[in-house]
Amino acid sequence: MNVQALDIFLGAARIGVLFRYAMPGAPVITRFVADESFARLALQPLMSAAFLAPTPELQRQLWLDIQSPRFNGRYSTQGGWLLPAWFQNLLPEGVFRDHVATRRGCDPNDHFEMLAACGLDLPGNVSARPAHLDREGLAHLVTQDNDALEMSVTAEPMEEGVSVSGIQPKLAVLKQGDRYVGRTKSHDTHIIAKLPVVGRPRLPELEHLSLALAAAAGVNVCETSLQPLTRLAAEHGYDLEDADGQINSSNFLAVVRFDRLPGGRVHCEDFAQVLNVMPEEKYSGGSYLSVAAAMMALPSLGEPAVHELLRRLAVNELLGNPDMHLKNIGLIYPDGVTPALSPAYDIVGYSAFSKISGHALRILPPALEAEAQNAAARRAGPASPADGKPRLGPYVLRMFCDKLGIPEKPATAAVRHCVAAAARTWPALVAQSLLSEPQKVRLLAHFHAHPWMAQKAVKSQHSG
Repeated sequence: MNVQALDIFLGAARIGVLFRYAMPGAPVITRFVADESFARLALQPLMSAAFLAPTPELQRQLWLDIQSPRFNGRYSTQGGWLLPAWFQNLLPEGVFRDHVATRRGCDPNDHFEMLAACGLDLPGNVSARPAHLDREGLAHLVTQDNDALEMSVTAEPMEEGVSVSGIQPKLAVLKQGDRYVGRTKSHDTHIIAKLPVVGRPRLPELEHLSLALAAAAGVNVCETSLQPLTRLAAEHGYDLEDADGQINSSNFLAVVRFDRLPGGRVHCEDFAQVLNVMPEEKYSGGSYLSVAAAMMALPSLGEPAVHELLRRLAVNELLGNPDMHLKNIGLIYPDGVTPALSPAYDIVGYSAFSKISGHALRILPPALEAEAQNAAARRAGPASPADGKPRLGPYVLRMFCDKLGIPEKPATAAVRHCVAAAARTWPALVAQSLLSEPQKVRLLAHFHAHPWMAQKAVKSQHSG
């Protein structure tokens, strides 16, 4: 038995097969092969912006190019034999992965088996189910009619196999009345329950506030609410108690999934998938400039999406959130074809816990960042944080817009309006929040220490 295979579906339509071919002493081949019938469709649902070609003929050629790196896995010293990047990014992360692996009885680094386990509840509108191929079909798929192949049995997906990214303890649940319960065989999970974390007091309250602050500054955010832990009826198995035996929050954060609606699933993907980057490279596999360039290549996104990205960067600086990596920026396909920027998610003002600065990714590639920093130093612009990743100062923003070929003034206005809205609304929202008083002090101290706020204070004094 040396071949495992999964049928890959987009909605109700099978679009291809993902297989793993392993022989002792030989490299493992993990490859996605699109169905010819799907590749030749005149009107295709959009699986990924990473798989777009400019013409129908080139689109067909792309799907049928089985040697393309985007459809093949590779070896990683950190994670072993990985799936193709787009599929690798469908897998659960952190403690959620360990939970699924334990229930499945497999190694967390058996990525193919993990995908099979979560195949019925993957992000977006994609699903994976065991393929059943005869010898002829198997030989044609894997080795161009080499007949020395045998099909391995792949277990059916687990009912509790839900794929959720991120390392924070969380559950995928359904809301029934005022209770939150685990998924059922006939219902998708519509809520991600993010639980308290040992050593991070009031983290659910902080994330809820951070998203509310982002919304007040003009960012489009996902829907969330704070709910009492007593309403969580699903078993979680996480240790939520601090050393003194106290749970550091009586609430969890209920995040409404934007890829699950009452009428069905909505397809989505993250920018690690768009940029063909493995999840282990989500902090290093691109810059915000490369994200913005991908947005500019999609007519339905363009400049408005770039301006929204800049607002999110500004909010993260003001909050002290250094975690907007490639998997925390996404696209959504409401009609199955046209990409839109998904609502912002996983925004947390970590400055409420400790002094922190910088971004998850570089704003510009290193050489351009150095050039912008030198220009700022000559004009005494905002200093860079200690991690060497510059803030969204005027020289960085100018170079950012120049490399994208977009006007600087509208982009600057988007950031300026965002900062002005934050200055106007945030202090009161923080004061009214459920954070502890020391957390409020630290969060506001970080906010007021940012050069944007310092500049506003100086202008206010001069106007007075």
